[in-house]
Amino acid sequence: MSKKNYWHGFLEAGTKSSPVLRDLNLETGNANTVYLYSLNRNKILEFQVGIVEPKLRELTKDESYLTSLLNTGYTKAKKEFSPRASMRLKQVELTPQPSTAKVEAELDEIEDPDLEDDLDIDMDLDED
Repeated sequence: MSKKNYWHGFLEAGTKSSPVLRDLNLETGNANTVYLYSLNRNKILEFQVGIVEPKLRELTKDESYLTSLLNTGYTKAKKEFSPRASMRLKQVELTPQPSTAKVEAELDEIEDPDLEDDLDIDMDLDED
């Protein structure tokens, strides 16, 4: 991968400020979030675009030495990184889901005389 696909900058976030790297090829699958490698945390983290973008700035000339540190750290962190979306997908695949028939059968077995009354409750919440 070409280093041209990396953006090097600085996240101005108070005590959590850090040099950051954005790999333009690493997508979150959500237009509202972005992955950034944080040098101080030595991790790839997911951020809300609307929150993080105003806090990002380009590296200054005095900070240009951070580019190689960011590249090296990112390369190592990426080896251990699992995107959140794929983790969620794996969890769904591994979690057995009850069949619809089984759930309906369990619901039919519930004997609650007050259940019928509860279904007749008026749900008009606009009235005071």
